[in-house]
Amino acid sequence: MVKTRSKWVPALTASVLVAGIVISGCSKGSDSPSPSGGTNKASEERIKMTMFYNEAGIKTPQSLDRSNNPLIKIVEDYANVDLEFDIPPYAEYTTKHNLVLSSGKLPDIFHSTIPDETFKAARDGAFIDLKKYYDNSPMLQKVVTPAMMELGKDPVSGKYFRIPMAYDKGPQGSGVLARYDLVQKYNDGKWPGTIPEWIDLMRKIKKAEPDSVPMAFRVIGDNMFNYGGGPIYYMYGAAPYSYRIEGGKVIPNVLTAEFKEASKVMRDLYTEGLLDKEFATSDGTKYFAKKAENNVLWEWNGMDQILPAQVSLTLPTATANQKKQVWSVAPPLTTYPAVVKDKKYATYGVALPISGHGLYIPASNKNPDRAFKVIEGFAQDQLRDKIFWGDEGDTYTMKDGKRVANPDKMSAEEHAWKRQYAFLFGYTDGQDAQNANFEAKLGKDIFTNIQNGMKVIQKEAENIGLDGMVGYAEPDEVLKKNAEIMQAINKFTTEYIMSRISEQEFNAAIADWEKKYRALKYDPMQKFLDANKADLIKKGYKKAGW
Repeated sequence: MVKTRSKWVPALTASVLVAGIVISGCSKGSDSPSPSGGTNKASEERIKMTMFYNEAGIKTPQSLDRSNNPLIKIVEDYANVDLEFDIPPYAEYTTKHNLVLSSGKLPDIFHSTIPDETFKAARDGAFIDLKKYYDNSPMLQKVVTPAMMELGKDPVSGKYFRIPMAYDKGPQGSGVLARYDLVQKYNDGKWPGTIPEWIDLMRKIKKAEPDSVPMAFRVIGDNMFNYGGGPIYYMYGAAPYSYRIEGGKVIPNVLTAEFKEASKVMRDLYTEGLLDKEFATSDGTKYFAKKAENNVLWEWNGMDQILPAQVSLTLPTATANQKKQVWSVAPPLTTYPAVVKDKKYATYGVALPISGHGLYIPASNKNPDRAFKVIEGFAQDQLRDKIFWGDEGDTYTMKDGKRVANPDKMSAEEHAWKRQYAFLFGYTDGQDAQNANFEAKLGKDIFTNIQNGMKVIQKEAENIGLDGMVGYAEPDEVLKKNAEIMQAINKFTTEYIMSRISEQEFNAAIADWEKKYRALKYDPMQKFLDANKADLIKKGYKKAGW
């Protein structure tokens, strides 16, 4: 754990993959009165405040002192404070977050990316309701809109414990990201239109280059079937840990015919040697190594990830093999498997306009007015401009009255780390700066090809509407069992893929899972859906009417 102290402090963190810059424009705000009055800065005493935050994998240059830099000074001077930060290493964040929550010794400002646990603590009195502060802050309302605040409130108590991170500026939808250079080399530049065509492409790659691993997993905790493990299941509309709504009923995907057929395909891929033999234990380090050197063909991911990922392959840290790779967005299948009841189940919607990140003020804070001033300080236009565009003459230049990105400077860690302060703006903000950087770094052809693919996926996502059930919070008894529920799915699915159990045993394991967990996990969701169907549809969750 790194503990950083003072004067010009840093801020927060989040979860972003690679270089790239996010930006945005926003109208200028002015100081807003605190609900309790507040005093003139000139007469205020400058005080020290503590803050805990998640650096979320955004790398910080070794030479940077996060407690002493011009960016955080913008916030400190606005709030008239000196900040002291507790910043756990990214890999240790969840453990440290929960330890801090359970200790009762909370900092003055708490950044959390785990809302369920933090809301639970808030309901027990750990954090204050921030609505009165928010209502008196026009500047903050320009960044985090009233609609976002509504979405960010605790779904159980209805209180506004957090100021959520906006996440409405970036590309929407998710789909297959794939090696277009391999499509060009082994499929004459034609994207596969069916799952059998994708499998044929994998065979061609493996035959020509036997060391290739066309399909590999990236296991994160109990989540096996995302990223590299996702394409087959998602194209069947059967993401293993998710559900569908069919005829007004909530149905776990593991109980569908689509899930069973997708698992058969996965078993065949494993038997044929197209699926990585160590898929079940392949963590991020192993996965990224295979992506770099072993011709991993595809993964399932969000559209906001593809351009930053491709830019990362142009950086000095990329291997010689990575610098030859061209990743792009594959179009949706032209023909879906016959077992798929409706294409809509294999099409994924748009995300909520907020992320799980949020800033909270503990009830133990002796000066909540000033703590809110710190939060408000992260909504300043000046800070946003520095985060995403940087400095004229360094990360950009002016030409004919317009900003022109300096891609080498914008993509470098010395600038990219500034996104750690996008607590409120969100990491997908600043698309003008981000896209200017991406196009300059990648060249017009690759940039346009990727963007065109993103637009297709986004249009499909918008037709689906919101992907998640707005306002639903799983009961504590479900939260406590979620890891066990996922582990059970992992066990019988992995064993089936590896042919350690028969199809009959696989079906029996699914039936046993249904008996143990379906009612526990999905009956509360069904009850919520039945009671709120019309309101959910009105809010953009069209699936409520499926």
